[in-house]
Amino acid sequence: MTNFITVENEVKTYGQGANAVTANQDINFTIEPGELTIILGASGAGKSTLLNVLGGMDSLTSGTVKVNGVELGDLDQRGLTTYRRKQVGFVFQFYNLVQNLTTVENVELASEIADDAMDAVTALTAVGLEKRANNFPAQLSGGEQQRVAIARAIAKNPDLLLADEPTGALDYHTGKKILQLFQDFSHKSGKNVIIVTHNSLIQSMADHVIEIADGRVKSDSRNETPTPVAQLEW
Repeated sequence: MTNFITVENEVKTYGQGANAVTANQDINFTIEPGELTIILGASGAGKSTLLNVLGGMDSLTSGTVKVNGVELGDLDQRGLTTYRRKQVGFVFQFYNLVQNLTTVENVELASEIADDAMDAVTALTAVGLEKRANNFPAQLSGGEQQRVAIARAIAKNPDLLLADEPTGALDYHTGKKILQLFQDFSHKSGKNVIIVTHNSLIQSMADHVIEIADGRVKSDSRNETPTPVAQLEW
């Protein structure tokens, strides 16, 4: 099987000389097509930096990162922009919704820049918010806003969906709904999802768990039988 993602000797350093800070140090792993992967680690471990490199938001300092046949280190800024637009969906801890657009208009934004986009209402239905299509973000709860952000990401129908601490600002029950959406998106569509989190209690839901500590891979394991999100407790 061809790997969907191959990371070899990836290094990411911010700054120069005496002020240089290395956030990722010689990271190596592979991810197979269709895996739901959790990148686990404490705050400051380097996991969000790694996610930003995989998503083309940060360029790597050295090493190689290949995603779905694209060698990210070979791309200039324009190439990275195209990669982000065409292949990647992003979900952040804070929702980044456009306040003066309705829910459905926020989701349509993503579909406008993707080649194989889902219908915006279909994406909202997938996250259970079709009845809120004409509401503005300020009229939604935090959990609802996060679900709009997820609908926007999956509306692009991306090959790779990246989520950085997506449940960090949510209560337990809403968090479980959000994680269920990610598990369903991966397992029903065969697409790749990567969730960055510090919550080790959710790792059993993943097909693949990569633990990062001090900018390096501490452990790399696969779950043969991932736990359904409904059975998770934390």
